[in-house]
Amino acid sequence: MTAMDRPRIGLLGLMLELYDKSTPSLRPEQEEFAARLVATLSQIADITFSGIVNTRAGVEQAMADMEAADVDMVTVVHFSYAPSLIALPSLQRCSRPVVLFNTQRKRGIGADFTPKDVLQNHGMHGQQDLANVLIRAQRRFGVVTGYWEDAETLAELAEWARAAVVARKMRRTEIGLVGYPFQDMGDFGVDETAFMAQVGPHVQHIPLDELAEAMQAAPDDELQEIVTGDQEQFEVTPELTPEEHMNSARAEWGLRQVVRQRNLDALAIHYEVFGADPRFSALPFAAVTKLMTEGIGFGGEGDIISAACVTAMHHLTGLSAFSEMFCMDFDGGGILMSHFAEGNLRLAAGKPRMIRREGWVGSGGVSSSIAFSFAPQDVTMVNLTIGMGGQPRLIATTARICDYSLMGGQTPHCRLEPVCGLKTFLDAYLHCGGSHHVALVQNDRLSLVEKFAELMDIELYII
Repeated sequence: MTAMDRPRIGLLGLMLELYDKSTPSLRPEQEEFAARLVATLSQIADITFSGIVNTRAGVEQAMADMEAADVDMVTVVHFSYAPSLIALPSLQRCSRPVVLFNTQRKRGIGADFTPKDVLQNHGMHGQQDLANVLIRAQRRFGVVTGYWEDAETLAELAEWARAAVVARKMRRTEIGLVGYPFQDMGDFGVDETAFMAQVGPHVQHIPLDELAEAMQAAPDDELQEIVTGDQEQFEVTPELTPEEHMNSARAEWGLRQVVRQRNLDALAIHYEVFGADPRFSALPFAAVTKLMTEGIGFGGEGDIISAACVTAMHHLTGLSAFSEMFCMDFDGGGILMSHFAEGNLRLAAGKPRMIRREGWVGSGGVSSSIAFSFAPQDVTMVNLTIGMGGQPRLIATTARICDYSLMGGQTPHCRLEPVCGLKTFLDAYLHCGGSHHVALVQNDRLSLVEKFAELMDIELYII
């Protein structure tokens, strides 16, 4: 997520209309509190607030203002009790995620708490009224309960806002499929129409002719810039000849052109398709790793589901990596994580190596590839797959990447220990139907993934 993705929150402030007659001083007092609340929430988002409303017409106008401001999320605060039915119709029609912010003006009800304080701090039962009718109406919503000045409360609201931004992004995500999915790999088979309707991404099928033409158009000076950059950034093996390195640079330049021209957010590539075409003298192994590091999602073997997952996790957390569980370590309770050639350089321990690879499993020509082990750190592993009845599901767990380097390793890789234990994790993962491609993100981000799943209406299994 970049600085350009600052969330936009619409604040719907509710009160009881009766107080305008019985206690006319209350609303101006709560408007003053609302101004302070808006200033505080502005630390985490751009806020659209049209003032406190207490009628159905007022709610409708406030919601129209939020729609005009193109907010990412609507946050409801009760500045006193308010009857739910003044807000229900507008919230039912609202296309944005709704979060009930269950807070109040004062932190506690100590010895100095007065009847006036009761009037200024009695919104919680309004939230209960509203939550009940939203559930009856089958309108999904999130909840944050906490004091409005507390850092942890603001952090939780910020997570909801970030999840809302990414949920919208997924509806505009473009994935480029180069080739076709690996024959008979059934776990990432997908109905692209259903996937677009359920999760959001649109799949563009990239003709090999387009990629080949882009590669052939690469200017020599820009190819040399790629080679020079590689020599500065990586330990380049002397086994990679200048011609081979230049061929790989050409593959990178062409792939970048396609990504740029088609405005792609992710790639799903099956390298085998290049092997039968003589126009591709090198495969874009290094290019994929560089693009992933820059925020372009990836799914190996033509896996568009994992490409979408890596993209979503990048937007949520700022960094994600495509990987796969390869080997079990029963002695140490860990898993060797790797794939053929792809990884995120921001996870690397030390200076990565650029090595010479003989194509992909017998297909394609000599290609440059980037090899490194991941630095020790806490991570969250996330899998997006299709479950029973064709419904998408997310599976997530926390883990620790340990200090480890595979002898003679030719890929981005790591040794990962699930926090819940190897057997517990793998048993549960199989029972959940997790597919064999995953995304890795830094730190424990389960709460953020949980909010994203809620807003996307995707079933989530946390192991």
